[in-house]
Amino acid sequence: MHVYRFRLLYEDQEDFLRDFDILSSQTFADFHKIVKQSVELPGNELASFFVCDRNWRKKREITLINMHNEAQEAADYEERRGPKPARIPVTEMDKVRIKDIIDDPHQRLLYEYDFLNPRVFFIELTRILEAGNKDQYPLCVKSTGKLTINAPILPILETIDLEEDEIALMNEFDDIMNNEDEEDIPTDPTLEQSTEW
Repeated sequence: MHVYRFRLLYEDQEDFLRDFDILSSQTFADFHKIVKQSVELPGNELASFFVCDRNWRKKREITLINMHNEAQEAADYEERRGPKPARIPVTEMDKVRIKDIIDDPHQRLLYEYDFLNPRVFFIELTRILEAGNKDQYPLCVKSTGKLTINAPILPILETIDLEEDEIALMNEFDDIMNNEDEEDIPTDPTLEQSTEW
């Protein structure tokens, strides 16, 4: 039995790396579990693997839960009578074995976790090995760096030390906004006003 070794990198962090060994007969659901555990991804968010070509173009989606309703989509397109857009095939993780997608000695995958706040990982097949008898697969064989997620920090006005000029300018702006009447708004006399709507 063969073991595939995949290397996983995170798009926004150069010091982060994981190497995984997984049996060729195991599923992408197994791969998802070991990635989630090793990377310490929070929550139980939706995730997908995308089988890619050498230029990282997506050719196939292997998802945790298939949310696409093929029959409904076909009926919608038939009703609109428009051309059906090209879509990549979608399969569920627990139905696809690792060896079913390997067609390149350096097979590339994308792993997307949490579609609302996406984290994208790049995966590439690096080696094919003989399975050992004692090891429990899948397993993380190399781990470098801890995943850090940079959330945007929004300043709280009360905690910022403002200069006196900045405070005066902000107060003046507030006064202008609060005291502006509709009569103060300049109008263009060349425009005709109409009461018809």
